Amino acid sequence: MLKYVTAFAVSLIFVSYSAFSEGFSIKQSQYVCPPCPHVKDIFSSTRFEHDGKCLVCGMNLIEFHDKNAKANPALNLHTGSGNFNFVTVKGINISVFYYQPINFSPESKILLVIPGAGRGAWEYRDNWLEHAEKYNVLILSPSYSERDYDYAGYNLSGILTSVTFSNFTTAEVAGRVNKYFVQDQDLLKGAATKAETWIFKDFDRIFEQVVNATHSAQQQYDLFGHSAGGQILSRMAIFQPKSKADRIIAANAGSYTLPSVDYDFPNGLANTEFRETSLDEIFSTKLTLLIGAQDNELETRGTLLHTPLLDQQGLGRLSRGKSFFSASKAQATKLHADFNWQLYIADGIGHESKKIAEVAAKLLYEKSGHITKVDI
Repeated sequence: MLKYVTAFAVSLIFVSYSAFSEGFSIKQSQYVCPPCPHVKDIFSSTRFEHDGKCLVCGMNLIEFHDKNAKANPALNLHTGSGNFNFVTVKGINISVFYYQPINFSPESKILLVIPGAGRGAWEYRDNWLEHAEKYNVLILSPSYSERDYDYAGYNLSGILTSVTFSNFTTAEVAGRVNKYFVQDQDLLKGAATKAETWIFKDFDRIFEQVVNATHSAQQQYDLFGHSAGGQILSRMAIFQPKSKADRIIAANAGSYTLPSVDYDFPNGLANTEFRETSLDEIFSTKLTLLIGAQDNELETRGTLLHTPLLDQQGLGRLSRGKSFFSASKAQATKLHADFNWQLYIADGIGHESKKIAEVAAKLLYEKSGHITKVDI
């Protein structure tokens, strides 16, 4: 819980210190409001001397790091919430938002949380604060901007240089677009990229920097991604089965890449640089598909892409996840490969990142058995 001290600065009131600061030296940091409707660019927004909350939008102020500064390999993480600079494999400077629990030790687990299409890494980090303390887990959430990582670069993991829609129609709910309808031939796809530029190549490097900074004894880390983040992680299991990731939870993904060379990417593996592994290695990863039972064709939250090929897998995230899991299991059986993937359906949950994170926390760190496992 935060303790509040009132102070005024350019129409903002913010917390002057947190409970976590007691017993620690005062950090000489500057703070800004994260990008939101009243802050378009954190690098040109007002900076403050204390952390706390913005009364304009109610969001927590975050530590400011100059976008032109080089990422410091000697990170200095502190207890509570913070963020640090990181240079991606594409050479782009991003922020990684973290939360270090009070009882953090070298034995504490480390979890990377991959945001959805809204890219609100600080919000996805905050969804895990209670679970971080309960299970003593260090949370890391990388923030990839839409300016530097478009649909192809983020949702599709950078496996193609670009994807554009030449013609499309939309459906709206309350003035917000929640569906895109595109013919398959109107998806204009760029060239395949090299494996070393794919977005999930960053994840091991983030983990390694934090291990060095915190003197962690962990040799592996866990991964959770929701919506577009779930898309990224389901593709990571296929395109990069060998990594330092241990357990991977891909939650409420809107589309999947089938482990088959019968379809072009993003529906399948054809026309990509899928060269690093054979198909049977894919299914050895500890991938769990986690889907809300209410994240079906009637769900209006989030944004869902519809193409004729995608819609063969289902009209909602639930049906598409089941279809992907079933097709993957059939492929593993055909190859006589061990199949380590799992599918869990969370009752009473739709396209809700915070609620599905609570389920994921139990699956990863409690395993209470309250979640229904689906065997297809």
